[in-house]
Amino acid sequence: MPKSNSETVDFDEIIDRRAVGALKFDPALLQSVFGRQDLWPSWVADMDFKAASEIQNALRQRVEHGVYGYESDNTRLPEAVCSWLDERYDWSVQPGHILFSPRTLTSISVLISLFSNKGDGVIIQPPVFYDFKMLIHAQHRKLVKNPLKLEQGTYQMDFEQLESVAAQPENSLLILCNPHNPIGRVWSRETLSRLAKICAAHQVFVIADEIHGDITYQHRYTPFASLSDAAAQNCASCVSPVKSFNLAGVANSMIVIDNEDKRQQCKDWFNQFEINKNNVFTTSAMLAAYTRGGDWLQQVTHYLQQNIDTVRDYLQQQIPSLKMIEPEGSYLLWLDFRALNLDAKQLSSFLVEQAGIAGNPGHWFGREGAGFARINIACPKKVLLEALAKLKTAVDALA
Repeated sequence: MPKSNSETVDFDEIIDRRAVGALKFDPALLQSVFGRQDLWPSWVADMDFKAASEIQNALRQRVEHGVYGYESDNTRLPEAVCSWLDERYDWSVQPGHILFSPRTLTSISVLISLFSNKGDGVIIQPPVFYDFKMLIHAQHRKLVKNPLKLEQGTYQMDFEQLESVAAQPENSLLILCNPHNPIGRVWSRETLSRLAKICAAHQVFVIADEIHGDITYQHRYTPFASLSDAAAQNCASCVSPVKSFNLAGVANSMIVIDNEDKRQQCKDWFNQFEINKNNVFTTSAMLAAYTRGGDWLQQVTHYLQQNIDTVRDYLQQQIPSLKMIEPEGSYLLWLDFRALNLDAKQLSSFLVEQAGIAGNPGHWFGREGAGFARINIACPKKVLLEALAKLKTAVDALA
């Protein structure tokens, strides 16, 4: 894989994202969702940092070419993705096993539709990304919970309960989140292997959402499909550079499927609805990310680790009643507010009205998340410290 020539990146730069209509900062949307506009926007999972200069340059060169007509399929991009996955995660993927999709949620929705029937159960592991529930209901499937267990500050899978729900024949799918959003858990190979064994034994197909896998801290991300040939045959993996390279507004998602029959079903669906055309800017951005973005990714991961350290130290020293679930991956933090003794509605109001934070109340991720909240620390440290200071003032006022 080519090495990057990136210079040191200034992640402390404060960029006015309102100038381009950023979703997270949109005043009308903040007003609609939170009832106020003057909040710290921390509720959408993207970064407040500029993309790698290599990606910017690639897009600039493509713009300057001036002709934006139809392009043939770019074989370089699948090959670059395969090299990235192999060299970083020992995941051997064939270029022909990669299908491109507009968004990860599009991918998951299609997979639910193709590999289950109306009325089937789809297993999720709450507290988990709330859009999974929306997709399951939209496809007229039944939501089946395998709640995670919080033990001594760390979330664990409940394998006994998983065995029970997986054994029910009407439950045909499981959506795995790895790394897990919102808790930041990077599931170990041992944990994933146990899950794979249970799902295979009961013919439960796994949809693995792994779009946060590139950003981890002292923990190795293990792609579910890399466990074994059997695991690869019983899953569809959703991967993308959108989180790791802050490309949510330009990059595509990808589905990796080893199973030939299931891959062909997906291909047929995308062909049927003409969701198979490339975008010249998307291709340029993704190719630059996977071939020349490694240094930027290393730098941003280091900066995010510093922000995590900042939050941990600040809470311990200034707001000891609040706890941070130690993240192993992603730039989303799961904070424990249970010591404040606020119910779900009160905590939502507290975050907005007293702390000035447009975050994600924990109950959005299922009732299992009540008493918690998710915040996004992919922002300049100065902004993060200002938000923490407001949070301290709000907590102190409750005393």
